[in-house]
Amino acid sequence: YVSCGLFATAAYTTTARSAEPAWKPAKYVEIVVGVPPGGPLDKTARLLQKIWQERKLVEVPIAVVNKPGGGHAITLTYLNQHPGDGRYVAMVLPNLLTNSIIGANPITYTDVTPLALLTSEYIALSVKADSPVRTGRDLLDRLRADSGSMTVAITSIGSGNHMAVGAVMKAAGVDLRKMKFVSFKGASETTVAVLGGHVVILAATPTSAWPHVRDGKLRMLAVASPRRLSGKLAEVPTWKEQGADAVFANWRGVVGPKGMSATQVAFWDDALSKLIQSVEWKKELEANEWEHDYLNSAETARFMRAEYERLNLLLHELGAAK
Repeated sequence: YVSCGLFATAAYTTTARSAEPAWKPAKYVEIVVGVPPGGPLDKTARLLQKIWQERKLVEVPIAVVNKPGGGHAITLTYLNQHPGDGRYVAMVLPNLLTNSIIGANPITYTDVTPLALLTSEYIALSVKADSPVRTGRDLLDRLRADSGSMTVAITSIGSGNHMAVGAVMKAAGVDLRKMKFVSFKGASETTVAVLGGHVVILAATPTSAWPHVRDGKLRMLAVASPRRLSGKLAEVPTWKEQGADAVFANWRGVVGPKGMSATQVAFWDDALSKLIQSVEWKKELEANEWEHDYLNSAETARFMRAEYERLNLLLHELGAAK
């Protein structure tokens, strides 16, 4: 995994312009989200909505529209029903790249207008608190012995948490093609499935799983970060500490429909660059342990091209590529 942040130092130049962009959204804006309300991606969308409205960076009403299903395929199809209309933007995850690789949806990064990369969050694996699996090393030992012995809850095939599990297990020498993954529509559903004992392992962002860890319902085994996280998550070991030299983060970005004009892209570059400099945004990054990985529209397009190649290789190894 090459951290998005490596691109950021070279790429981050203030895109705010002294002259007002020539295009502005009229009437309303929709932020489309491919998961149900309540998960980290939905939370990010609602944060964008709040900051843009309160700071008047977008001067028309903004609605967050949830269209879950199909590993974000429904969201992307809906987005591209409005070609060239800059009033529609969508929150995206690695599914934007992996859907076409696994044959779930032909729409990929070349079929939309990349606008920004915002954040990334390292993926953790957790089990129920009463599970006989006590540590990450214990989990790896069990899966090396029998790769299909435990089910893993993910949001969808090709999702960031699916990719993270694949990266960890590949590094640990587990047979990826024998692993058993169970897909759900969003992070909240994966958590419910594990808490209910229907699936054994939860692959999710640490902040998504943390409330249940804090309440004694889940045990967080390890996080796929290059170093231990801070704050409340400082006690959670990395996978490298437990025998799997793997790092993987679930990035979050923003895209528009295909066919957007240069002036429309310039407006969103301006609105997004101002948003990530706001105090409210920085506070949320710190509170949620989100990595700051902002890239503007041009750099996001380049990042997605390189990321597509990397994930394509991993999905072939997982046996999920078509």
